[in-house]
Amino acid sequence: MDINYRPAQAADLEPAMRVVADAYNDLRSHHGLAPNIQPRPPAFQRHCLAADPDGLWVAEQAAAVVGFSFAWSCQDFWYLAQLFIKPGLQSAGIGQALLDKALALETRRRTTNRALITLAYNSASTGLYIRNGLYPRQPLYRMQASAERLRGRLGASGYETAPLPQGPPGWIGGLDAQVLGFRRDDHHRFQAQTPSVRGIQIVRAGNPIGYAYITDGHIGPLAISSVADAVQAVTAALRAALAENPAQISLLVPGAAEGVIHTAIGLGLRIEEPMVLLSAKPFGNWGCYLPNNPGYL
Repeated sequence: MDINYRPAQAADLEPAMRVVADAYNDLRSHHGLAPNIQPRPPAFQRHCLAADPDGLWVAEQAAAVVGFSFAWSCQDFWYLAQLFIKPGLQSAGIGQALLDKALALETRRRTTNRALITLAYNSASTGLYIRNGLYPRQPLYRMQASAERLRGRLGASGYETAPLPQGPPGWIGGLDAQVLGFRRDDHHRFQAQTPSVRGIQIVRAGNPIGYAYITDGHIGPLAISSVADAVQAVTAALRAALAENPAQISLLVPGAAEGVIHTAIGLGLRIEEPMVLLSAKPFGNWGCYLPNNPGYL
């Protein structure tokens, strides 16, 4: 089998998103889940390709994209956002080869930690990552409910919300450093420039204690100070999301956020998909951070 590996170009991103969707749907089908994933516009991939082209690679067979890896880095932290192989070729060593290309960026930049999020039921990928020094650290649960169901159950929050200032404001970078261990100012700028995304600050007694982004009813990422009440903060974000009248509400909740999971279940949100965060070293305060999705963190 003749496979060519090369840095990704802008024209590769749409075909790569089809490979991602096909591989995701194939995996879901094998685990009794509906293959309902559609290719998404590669907005974040395009942003990262323009800012840091070394992080995106494709595998080609007969000039067609059959594999895609996408990694980004912030300060001394490396993150594998996507690694997907076309169904039928997933045991041919392409995944390891693309991971090697992605890890070369981490080695060159001498980052101090590396991480990713994968589907908890994908034992093959979990084994691949463990063999490469990334270990399961934190369970995550994608939770979802219809907005109608949630609206009748959601109570008041002790916190308020307000639009995020353009910028981003300096306190956001400080909060990320406190909660995650690194700043990600460029990612906040990307969110601010995305028309479908609404950023809010979570406010207690007139002072911002966190932020959240909302996209068509999906909440995340959400970060709060360690002195904030996570349940009250998430309740405020849920109320802000419902104000946009979406069809459904969803969020990705770490297992460490016990109060948030308990409250979400009580409100009628159901666990739609289990995921797991892997990393070379432990990091993050996962009672204070709800990721957006596996690609963005």
